[in-house]
Amino acid sequence: MRNIGKITVLAASVTMIGSVALPAISASAATSKTINWSEVAALPTMDPAKSTDTVSADAIGATGLPLVQFGKGNKLENEAAKSYEKSSDGLTYTFHLRSGLKWENGDALTAKDFVYGWQRSIDPKTASEYAYLMDSVKNAPAIQDGDKQPTDLGIEAVDDHTLKVTLESPSSYFLQEITMPVFFPQNEKFVKEQGNKYGTSAKTYLSAGPYKLKGWSGSNNKYSYVKNDKYFDAKKVKTKKIAVQTIKDQNTGYNLYQGKKLDFTPLSTDQVKASKNKSGYKEIKTGATQALQMNQEKVPEFKNTKIRQAISYAINRKTLSDKIVTGSAIPATTYTPKGLVKNPNNNKDFAADAEVKGAIKFDKKKAANLFKEGLREEGKSDLSVQLLTDDDDTSKRVAQFLQEQLEQNLKGMDVSIKTVPKKQRLKLSTDGDFQMLNFGWLADYPDASSFLDLYKSDASYNYGKWQNADYDATLENAEGKNANNKKAQYDDFKKAEQILEKEAGVAPLYYRSMASLLNPKVKGVIANPTGAPFNFKYAVKH
Repeated sequence: MRNIGKITVLAASVTMIGSVALPAISASAATSKTINWSEVAALPTMDPAKSTDTVSADAIGATGLPLVQFGKGNKLENEAAKSYEKSSDGLTYTFHLRSGLKWENGDALTAKDFVYGWQRSIDPKTASEYAYLMDSVKNAPAIQDGDKQPTDLGIEAVDDHTLKVTLESPSSYFLQEITMPVFFPQNEKFVKEQGNKYGTSAKTYLSAGPYKLKGWSGSNNKYSYVKNDKYFDAKKVKTKKIAVQTIKDQNTGYNLYQGKKLDFTPLSTDQVKASKNKSGYKEIKTGATQALQMNQEKVPEFKNTKIRQAISYAINRKTLSDKIVTGSAIPATTYTPKGLVKNPNNNKDFAADAEVKGAIKFDKKKAANLFKEGLREEGKSDLSVQLLTDDDDTSKRVAQFLQEQLEQNLKGMDVSIKTVPKKQRLKLSTDGDFQMLNFGWLADYPDASSFLDLYKSDASYNYGKWQNADYDATLENAEGKNANNKKAQYDDFKKAEQILEKEAGVAPLYYRSMASLLNPKVKGVIANPTGAPFNFKYAVKH
């Protein structure tokens, strides 16, 4: 996604929005109707290496061509790859590409495009925030550290239709990871022709998937996915056009849906109450957590564990979930969300298993005492900080609630709010240019590491710069010597989660879902329960 922002593949839970009866739908009946879709934020990029958010994930997912993707029946479907084999030691994957694959400009799409795409994504010069997802590929960590070159990455075009990938160590979630944009192919000639403009508009992007991107200038709020006749499986794409518009104000989206000008819109808290009994009401489950990051480089007081813990204890998560983000939130008691990972020994939910009782809860008295002690240790009597947040309705409401909670429950705490568009917030987050951050994250794959890896000392998404040597060592064991031992790896992840909870390396707020209205006449949109990307390949409007 995937930042909410970040994409997920929750293998056991991918769902179709609406019933799917595609074989009974004739192409002539389906292709005449445009689907009108909405996004809550502007499209920031179409560069697969730069995509970190749900909006670009939707757009790149609709227009790109991964090796495999999540499709119907909760299963991985072959896309560019018609088949693949895994070696007995789990270290080598060989993908056999379909013949005749084309880019929208007519260029042949071959194994070399995957090699170039992966090498460009891992290249430190590209500055891809999702480059770390390639860590399982041979030499990827060394390339990111500058010790090896991108051409040393463990990916090889054996011939135009055969792609060989070698891993650092066996990875149970490798196939799920490669459904993400950072692993998509890229046309080397086209990318180099566009230079720094690549992926900044529809004209500087090249599609190979079910749809082509049309009408995006790089800054406008209306664009379309138009059926791509050069897509290898075009016969299964029944919709000629999906019209997308950015609608930050949920009242506007709701009114357009009511006026039949939109087929899909997310709902605000008030709208959920008015919509729960409507036929189009959907709660799209997401493996996502909203949290509060505290920047230790900008606010040295945040290095004090008691101050971080006090901030976490000062927040009434039940009120936040029930009253502020009604219909789309469950109070968090862990950072890794519920329903994402199971214990390999007894099938128990990881979040329930790893929860440190009382570590993440509302405790006004404890918060006040810890804050007072922490400030005394830092030689301070008060603390003024700024909270950075997105400019959509829900984000603003959450920020205002956090401001009230912290100021009311922590004597000497003063909180101001900085509200910016999502694209700007992403840049400020990456640059570390904030003091506190209202931050959402969706899993990349159904594994605790998708969340826990974010808070390694050197992780690119560890915006707050929290560090803990025991935490780092535990995750190194999980993804190193214990990578082939599911039980030992699970125990490592459990330990790391508990360290994060106890130390308040981040303050989890709530687990996210998406309350929305979807026109009952729209069928076949595949929703990944972590929120993005939607798969529009089989979408059709009756």
